[in-house]
Amino acid sequence: MSTHGKLRKAEYDAQVKELRSQLGEQLRGLETQAEAKQQLLQDLGDFLRRKGELELEYGRGLERAAERLGARLREHPAMRRGDQDLPSGLQCCQAVLLQARQAGREHGALGEACVGPLNLALAQLSDDVGRLTKKAKELQQRSQEDLLAAVAEVQPALRTYQGYQAEALSAEAKLREAERQEEKRRGRPNPSSAPPGPPAGVGAKTPRRGSMTKGERLVEKRLVRAQEAQLKAAKARNDYLLLLGAANARLRVHFLHDLDHLLDCCDLGFHTGLARTLQRYMGAERRARGGPLGRLEGLDGAVRGLDPSGDKAKVMEANPSAYCLPPSFEYQPHEGDEVAEVVAEGSLRAELSQRLQQLQTRLSALDLEKEELSKTLQATLGSLAELMGTEEHDGLELGIQESQDLTPTRTPPGKRRAQLQETESFYLAKLSDFLQDRSIQAKLESKRDQLQAALKRAASAEKLGRTPQHLRCPRPLSQCPGQGFPSDLETFVQSTGEPIPLVVKSCIRYINLHGLQHEGIFRVPGSQVEVSELRNAFERGEDPLADPVTPISLDSVAGALKLFFRGLQPPLLPPELYNDLIATDQLPTGPYRLAQLHAVLSKLSAPTLVLLRYLFAFLNHLSQYSDENLMDAHNLAVCFGPALGGLPPGTDPVGAQPRFDAAVAALVLQPDAAFPAPPALSGPVYEKCMALHVDDGDCDSQQLEGVAEEGDAPPGTSPSALPISCDDLPMAPGPQRWWGRPEVNGARSLIPHTFPVLPECASPVDGEFKNPPTETTLEPSSRAEPKSTGDRQGLVQTFTEVDKAVSRHMTSVFQELRGRAALKPLGAPNSPPAFPKE
Repeated sequence: MSTHGKLRKAEYDAQVKELRSQLGEQLRGLETQAEAKQQLLQDLGDFLRRKGELELEYGRGLERAAERLGARLREHPAMRRGDQDLPSGLQCCQAVLLQARQAGREHGALGEACVGPLNLALAQLSDDVGRLTKKAKELQQRSQEDLLAAVAEVQPALRTYQGYQAEALSAEAKLREAERQEEKRRGRPNPSSAPPGPPAGVGAKTPRRGSMTKGERLVEKRLVRAQEAQLKAAKARNDYLLLLGAANARLRVHFLHDLDHLLDCCDLGFHTGLARTLQRYMGAERRARGGPLGRLEGLDGAVRGLDPSGDKAKVMEANPSAYCLPPSFEYQPHEGDEVAEVVAEGSLRAELSQRLQQLQTRLSALDLEKEELSKTLQATLGSLAELMGTEEHDGLELGIQESQDLTPTRTPPGKRRAQLQETESFYLAKLSDFLQDRSIQAKLESKRDQLQAALKRAASAEKLGRTPQHLRCPRPLSQCPGQGFPSDLETFVQSTGEPIPLVVKSCIRYINLHGLQHEGIFRVPGSQVEVSELRNAFERGEDPLADPVTPISLDSVAGALKLFFRGLQPPLLPPELYNDLIATDQLPTGPYRLAQLHAVLSKLSAPTLVLLRYLFAFLNHLSQYSDENLMDAHNLAVCFGPALGGLPPGTDPVGAQPRFDAAVAALVLQPDAAFPAPPALSGPVYEKCMALHVDDGDCDSQQLEGVAEEGDAPPGTSPSALPISCDDLPMAPGPQRWWGRPEVNGARSLIPHTFPVLPECASPVDGEFKNPPTETTLEPSSRAEPKSTGDRQGLVQTFTEVDKAVSRHMTSVFQELRGRAALKPLGAPNSPPAFPKE
């Protein structure tokens, strides 16, 4: 890695470290706020308890004083005589006695309320704060994990992009070197026009025709490889930019929206419960004092001024380092790469258009789901407010006349509290779903906006007539000897030497190119007819997914891949490893668990490990698009668990299969740590950015086109690239696609792409030639274009001056080729059309 790259990585690591510190401070802030609230409630409860004790003591003291006063008054002579008309002084003393007894009872009731129900209400409110803070902390931890996961996906995408970009630069450098060597060979003087010099064999050598053809072939090969490397680099850059935009969008959603909901969740019911408790306290004070008191007006105003939104804003303002939006992650281009946006040119345009349609469909479903969740949250909040505002019979009215008018239909306190907690749990569950949907929606909207902008730029460039930068040649039909769906993997590898069967490579490549974002991949069953056709094609050794003539359902391709793994006997994860895998799944997540999982898998054979490493690397890549395809590690494990492993005999599948799927999910999440790396285990490794590989012969300089009419040239060519213009030869009506049918002096013949030109001295002897014919390849129009009509006529004359023996031999060759074409099965993708009947 260069110094510039190391500095960029250090900046990224420092930014991630700062973000983690900020998120940790947010969690500590929640705990600090909860502790402050609980401490406040505890202090208020201690005060009310102490005041209640004082009120009770004061009430009991008043009652004792009133009792002593009553005893002395009963000893008065008028009281002893039982006079009805008591002296006025005695009547005043009796009034004082009654007032003291009433005050004692009222103070006693106030004291009991402060010590009992009010203190209990504050204790329950403190418990509610602790419980809600704990659940809000869990929600915030899940939100932070989702944010960090989105950020963590950026770094592997960056490394992948830099790796493919380096390969593209290397391929371009090799191409320039080959072109330079070819130009050097072309620039050598022609011996026929050069001035007299030393004789042959002395000094400079004359360039041979074979060396020129070899150099051109090398240039063509490296050109194809450079185009393929550029295509992979463009796909890797697009993935990196999309993930970078999604991570920044997720960052903004967390700090600008999620934190508000999480802080509101912590305050849920706190201000309402505190206000209700203080209002009940003021009511008890008024009843104890026998009416409204002016000194309670200040407390009443403070209760009415409780402001949850203002308190939340003050908390965020007091901790700017924890709640301020951090800077976004910047794009880090590879050295020499000036492209800083998603590109949709060439073959990438159709792929990105399909992905955009899938994103729009997914976003439409998310909008509906989010709208329903929002309505549910609003209704649940209303129910919570109603339950929190419900007055309960808690003994405050004991000794008060109004307590006799209580309706018997009031909900008991225990049942009301159970309903409140149940409603809180339902609200928090829906809030978690709402936050998750909004997170996914933000990331998908960021990707959608980038794709729309890229496709818009591509459409504008197409209107301006710009040529796409990345072109991809079609892949011919692949042939692979051996059984397409083997039953035993090790036997297949030993017999064919292929570590990854063709069906696995082809299906994974097809899904990588077209179906990473396909919703429900591997979960939605495909067409059984298509799956059977795919299996039959692979059994014949063909690759029907290399360049299919008709589109094939992604679900059918996924079904064919699962069918292959389901048919392996023994399975890749045999029943003997079941207990060991289950034991590793029960370990806590961490390096020790991964080490134990690695040790368990090391018991498998090398071919099995190579195939499993390839498969789980692909599944891990697929799970990174779970926001779009809805297939996370757990869902993929549920789909592949039964196909990859077998349960021990006598095991209950209902309880055992989920545990086995959990172990498979761990492999999907950590394939790099679970399987040996390539230095320790040689074999193919899955590539995240794939392209349709082009065989060296497809774009070789020797694979040149023959004479054909306009519109009937072979794929990948144009009439302007043909060595002979269509106007120079009279063409028979109805030419075939791959063959020109010139007519010269009334004689018709078929001219293929390459023309075997035989020397005039060659003649057949016993079915063979004395001198083997030399296959001469026509140069492309850009290199060997005829400059005049005479030159073109000379080329035509070269083709027509063939003796009769050679013509008869070519006729027999064409008849043999026609017979082979008739024996080839119909419907094979990309098969050349049959020869026309003469």
